[in-house]
Amino acid sequence: MPCLDTSNIASIINFTCGFVSTDSLNFFTGELSPMKKITTVFASLCLLFIYTQPVHSKGANSPWYLGVKGGFMDGGKGVSDNAVNMGFDLGYKNNRYLSTEIEYTQTFIDGETRNGNDWDVTTLSAFAALRSNTKVKLKGKIGLTHIDYGRDDDIELSMGLGVGFWALGGLTEIEYTKIDNDNDLDFFSIDVNFFF
Repeated sequence: MPCLDTSNIASIINFTCGFVSTDSLNFFTGELSPMKKITTVFASLCLLFIYTQPVHSKGANSPWYLGVKGGFMDGGKGVSDNAVNMGFDLGYKNNRYLSTEIEYTQTFIDGETRNGNDWDVTTLSAFAALRSNTKVKLKGKIGLTHIDYGRDDDIELSMGLGVGFWALGGLTEIEYTKIDNDNDLDFFSIDVNFFF
């Protein structure tokens, strides 16, 4: 089972921080233009995929894993443009099928409503996830999500489906998650989990 080589993470973080600070821009304050956000995220992910080769060590059999994820947040009929959210998840394998996961995402590129206003969302979720014990892993998850739209927040039942396979130095998963059924909020994402 692949494991994350933590010595490579420092290199990736240093390069990414250097790239961002060179332009004196900041993801979190909105000073970074959408094109530069995309470029920085893409460059960071490319470096992550290049530097995180499968490593077999004591950590390879650990039940703990850390994932990086990103994708499109679809706000339903009220929006004309989806937001792009990035985040991470921390998981623990209870057994070969069941895992417990904490997931956090926040908007890096705002979406747009049909009225022409920007919209963004931050999510914090706790999931119980089931994966098949096969080479190509089928995944189902259910849990609760705290959703912060900026103007208001709520806690909703969330559920998702996905498929996973060993690639990019970890367990790569493509997922669809119904975050909020009432507000028609869906997350289409790709996630790479590294065991440590």
